[in-house]
Amino acid sequence: MDCTEPTICPSGTVAFTAKLRVDDSYPTGDGVLKFATVLINEGGGYRADTGIFTCPQDGFYHFSMHVSTYGIGECAIYKNGQKVVSLYNNTLPEKRSQVSSMSSVIQLTGDDKVWVNLWGPGRNDIFATEDNDTVFVGFRLG
Repeated sequence: MDCTEPTICPSGTVAFTAKLRVDDSYPTGDGVLKFATVLINEGGGYRADTGIFTCPQDGFYHFSMHVSTYGIGECAIYKNGQKVVSLYNNTLPEKRSQVSSMSSVIQLTGDDKVWVNLWGPGRNDIFATEDNDTVFVGFRLG
C-alpha cells in the first residue's frame, strides 16, 4: 500500500520531514512557509505544494522546525490558524548565520491542519544552502 497519500497506513505510522529549497530562501511575504523538498511522508499528511500538514489519523503529534537564519528570522507553528509556538532569532548587528529550533506536542483530530507561518517582511531572513538545511518535521506519537 502506498502511504504517501493522506490515508491511515497499516502500520499506523504518520511521519514527515521536509526541507526548504535553496531557491525558496529569504521569502518576501508572510503566511505559510512551504518546504518543497519532501524526504519522507509516511501517511501522506504533508503537502509540499501548500506547506500544510493535514491530520490523517487522530492522536498526539510532535512537530519541530530547525531554521537557518542570517539576520532576523521570526516564524511560528500554527494549528488551524492559531499560533502554538513561535521562534524569534536576531543576529544583528553582526549579521551572522545561526540555527534556531522550536517544537511542540499537539493533539490533532479530523482534518486539523498544521504549518509554519512567517511573520512578514523584515523578519524572513530564513535560508537554506546545499550544506545548510531549514527543516519542518512531524510525527504521530505511539
